[in-house]
Amino acid sequence: MKRFIYTLVFTLLASTVSLRAQTTNGSIQGTVTDPSGAAIGGASVTGRNLDTGLTITTVTTDAGLYSLANLPPGRYSVTIQGPGLKKYSREGVTVQTDATVALDVQMELGAVSDNVTVIADASQLETATSDIGSTVQRSLVANLPLAVPGAIRNPVEFIKLVPGFVGSVGNDPADNTKDDFKVNGGQEGGTDVLVDGVSISLVSPNIQWNKGVSSEAVQEFKVLQSNFSPEYGESGDGIVSLTLKSGTNEFHGSVYDNLRNRVLDANSWRNNTSLTPKGLDTQNDFGFTLGGPVWVPHLYNGKDKTFFFLLMKAFGYRPEAHQYLVCHQKAFGRATFPLCSLARSFTIPRPTTRFLVTS
Repeated sequence: MKRFIYTLVFTLLASTVSLRAQTTNGSIQGTVTDPSGAAIGGASVTGRNLDTGLTITTVTTDAGLYSLANLPPGRYSVTIQGPGLKKYSREGVTVQTDATVALDVQMELGAVSDNVTVIADASQLETATSDIGSTVQRSLVANLPLAVPGAIRNPVEFIKLVPGFVGSVGNDPADNTKDDFKVNGGQEGGTDVLVDGVSISLVSPNIQWNKGVSSEAVQEFKVLQSNFSPEYGESGDGIVSLTLKSGTNEFHGSVYDNLRNRVLDANSWRNNTSLTPKGLDTQNDFGFTLGGPVWVPHLYNGKDKTFFFLLMKAFGYRPEAHQYLVCHQKAFGRATFPLCSLARSFTIPRPTTRFLVTS
């Protein structure tokens, strides 16, 4: 049993190390100056993730420059200290997917024991790179509903909120024939989709992406539209970058159920005109999420070090049977008219319920 637990902990640690190397990470950089505007060299700059406790420390150069690189997306606090200067703290600095946050700080003279605390986000104006992109706000990713048209919900649909999008996005995980869209006038079908920095594009004429990502697991959604760096290859259009949720120092989870049935749905216009009752169309997209620190009683406490995030989703679909008319055609001179009044009708039985479970 102990050997299994040690193996599990080692696997999680190895996964954590590899995840930090992905291209979804951002950075915080800027200049530290004194009250006169002169650069301060040798000052200590520390960035700490408010959710996971990840801490990165650096020092300013002789020109007062600093850079906290390779930061996973999230909320950070930035602390700056130097001899003869008051300690500076900035809380709530948001680092978005593949973004560089500019944070210039002017220190105040005083004892190190004195604190200057600022509780505010930094400017999200991108000044360090030339790429053009759009980030869908986390509140929209969490709260906007996605269509459930007989298939699992597809988080790539959030691309419809990005300026420059043209086309349509499908939901069927086994067919990409309805994924006809482009960004900023690029090549249709040339968009690459990344999940935590790894491409999920497939070399197939029918299936362009592996649509196995649940919208409930997406933390942030960003689209790089043009002028992005050479590290992004395999794209003739834009880059869709999905950042997945992660565990934090606090245990957290959710339970969800997106239900569609004839009790909740309105009848169609065609059915209303023909006095036809609502048909059976039951779709159920449900599951749960759970995340937190890896904790094994008396053996390992992963707080500030190792985390897990688990998602289970299931999808059930029960459509209505369909009725069709077979119209006979009869020629009258050169014209041919369908005689549907003499038609024979037949019904295709309701298919069995489809049920999909993934994790």
